[in-house]
Amino acid sequence: MLSVRGLTKRFGGLVAVDGVGFDVAQGSVVSIVGPNGAGKTTLFNLITGVIPPDSGTVRLDGRDITGLPPHRIARLGVGRTFQNIRLFAHLNALENVMIGLVASGRSGVLDALAATPRDRRERRDLVERAEALLDWVGVGANRLRMPSELPYGDQRRVEIARALGLEPRLLILDEPTAGMVAREATAVVDLIARLRERGVTLMLIEHNMNVVMSASDRVVVLNFGRRIAEGTPAEIRADPQVIEAYLGTDA
Repeated sequence: MLSVRGLTKRFGGLVAVDGVGFDVAQGSVVSIVGPNGAGKTTLFNLITGVIPPDSGTVRLDGRDITGLPPHRIARLGVGRTFQNIRLFAHLNALENVMIGLVASGRSGVLDALAATPRDRRERRDLVERAEALLDWVGVGANRLRMPSELPYGDQRRVEIARALGLEPRLLILDEPTAGMVAREATAVVDLIARLRERGVTLMLIEHNMNVVMSASDRVVVLNFGRRIAEGTPAEIRADPQVIEAYLGTDA
């Protein structure tokens, strides 16, 4: 589904991503791991069009999407969450998810101003679909709460529900279990499995190696912006370079 080749990004004299390449098969779960500062989030930003690469290509289903703006990449079926939760603080959980669904509507400003039947139907449909997504990720009971009133894990779930509103074929999750206790992280692993059953291909940045090893089909390891290893979780666990660079010499 996704093919990355020779992706490179420099910030002044710093090479944040250095010639990285890998493939993501349809229906698989691929995790990107590495120490802090390895270039993981920069890589995701390059893939999703948040920043342009200096060189290299990104292809989605064979189509070159290198450097396309984020909204065009999203329309092609790529959704994402961010390392820092980006929920709208002044909107409740339901309204946050509805934001992710608005792009699929057909009514315009004039329909909204005139309160046309089409606009009213679409608003009802948005509410129903947003409620269904919140129920699906397990936070439907908190749909009317503001983000600040939700536990951290539930905020993450709301963000994932909003990304699912775009009906992505490829969902990119940046540290989905960051800040979670073990029970919450286990629930995210279960959610990833359910997403996969739903036909969604997933890419993760994740520091929790228990999550990586249990949820991933393949793992790509970055260090100082370069790919130093790629393989199955078992292969990565036993790779000497990975042990030295990331897992620690006592692993």
